[in-house]
Amino acid sequence: MKSTFSTIWPLLALTTCAAALAADQPRLVEGIVVRVNDRIVTTEDVRKRAAEKAAETGHAVPADVYPDLIQDVANELCLLERATELKVEVNNEEVENEIKRVKDQNHISDQDSFDKALRTWSMTLDQLKTRIHDSILINRLLFKEVGDTPITEEELKQRYAKEQDLYRIGERVHLQHIVFPAGNEADSQQKVVAGARRLAAAARASNDFVQLVQHEVQAGNASGGDLGVVLITDLRPEVRDAVANLKAGDITDPFLSPAGVHVARVAERIPPSVKPFQDVVEELRQREMADRYRAHLASVVEALKKRYVVEVHPELMASGK
Repeated sequence: MKSTFSTIWPLLALTTCAAALAADQPRLVEGIVVRVNDRIVTTEDVRKRAAEKAAETGHAVPADVYPDLIQDVANELCLLERATELKVEVNNEEVENEIKRVKDQNHISDQDSFDKALRTWSMTLDQLKTRIHDSILINRLLFKEVGDTPITEEELKQRYAKEQDLYRIGERVHLQHIVFPAGNEADSQQKVVAGARRLAAAARASNDFVQLVQHEVQAGNASGGDLGVVLITDLRPEVRDAVANLKAGDITDPFLSPAGVHVARVAERIPPSVKPFQDVVEELRQREMADRYRAHLASVVEALKKRYVVEVHPELMASGK
């Protein structure tokens, strides 16, 4: 399961500053990788962060990615330090509301499922709460530092025109189908194929494929119905090959799959298209906002680094271990 909770500032998605500790707190450490004033992150903390990122993406973090990971940590600690300076606050209710949104977004309805999700994310509940708290805090800080950046509809339309490839929809088909179970023996399969061929011929003659399918399903001879609209690329190879050259209204010859003997009807073919502007306007707005924050972020963080004591030692994680 991948976590889907997100924040306005994209660089904070699924990162944690829970390990940032005051320097005067007693703790046995392997090495301090990042220090921002009294906030520190150790080699152990970086390894935990890498493990969480791996749980999120499903892939181990390569050694050559660690410098960027560590730089993100330094940036975040600078921003957290600035938030403390400005007395930016986040209350418990906001954190709890965001946890509820995380659960809803991941279709988590009970405690057992939530506990399993936390294990999948390599997090404890306290770590998740800290993660969300820090993300809200830094988003709030960035809003104070960067300010509101109104985005006009015309700017979004210009972005839409430039990025239409991101919103292209491949060719789709609306399919109706029937599947007859078939055994492994050749004689049995041949009999099923013959029956499926008779149904296909009857459907072509009567132009009533759906009714014929319903009759066979109700009789317990097969399963099937309306598959709805499906991307060609999402079809199983044997189905994709069977409908490749068919027009709307055409019916396939019987074909085999692990499920049995199929017959399908192409109710409609929908050519490739681009999602309408109104369908993606909010996504465009979020992308534009994220880019604007990125553009301002570097200057904000660099200014903070000149004011704070900042030490970064990526060499301590050179092996990624």
